[in-house]
Amino acid sequence: MAPAFSAQVPALRRGALRVRWVTAALFSSGILAGNKPILVRDFVRSALYDPNHGYFSKRAGPVGVLDASIRFNQLEGRSAYIQHLDKLYKKHDIAWFTPVELFKPWYAYTIAASILRTANLSVPLKIYEIGGGSGTCAKCILDYMMLNAPPKVYNDMKYISVEISSSLAEKQLETVGEVQSHLSKFTVEHRDAINRPGWGRTDPHPCWVLMLEVCSAGTSQFVLVFYV
Repeated sequence: MAPAFSAQVPALRRGALRVRWVTAALFSSGILAGNKPILVRDFVRSALYDPNHGYFSKRAGPVGVLDASIRFNQLEGRSAYIQHLDKLYKKHDIAWFTPVELFKPWYAYTIAASILRTANLSVPLKIYEIGGGSGTCAKCILDYMMLNAPPKVYNDMKYISVEISSSLAEKQLETVGEVQSHLSKFTVEHRDAINRPGWGRTDPHPCWVLMLEVCSAGTSQFVLVFYV
């Protein structure tokens, strides 16, 4: 719950939206749009995805893409790794690199190997990724399947990225499209994953759902992999 304020602070402007700090309402951000409190979830959503001022709305987004994989066998310990990261951040001038990017292709290869080892290959493989970032995870998983799965598994598989950011959706298509054969297996659905109607009718066939949630600017990451 946001703290209560005894006095109002001068109005703030967020794009065309005028807001002001007020006494906090239950589960609200303590901000009013007109006379209606803004819920924290709505404020965060606007701050991240609003087409005019959202964090992920600009084409040159905050999620970095490495030109090549890091050669860890050439780094002599943790200090060398930290120094190398410092150079990468200065070179690319972005907010962060995700773990799947820093450890590509091995990070995504590990996920792909687990899927391939446990999936029911008698039915076409279908993978959903919620929030695919720059598309690195999708491309690397498709790379792994192309190189290691039976040809029929790769040829028949579908990889669907559900991405709310239009700029990242474009970037994912660009990244995956580096391998032409991947494009027939890959689709980006530009929508909000929490919007139930966007999923359409229930599909009885099994699928995998990947959610890579970045925490603390890429220093740690929760990997949620569901088989449903």
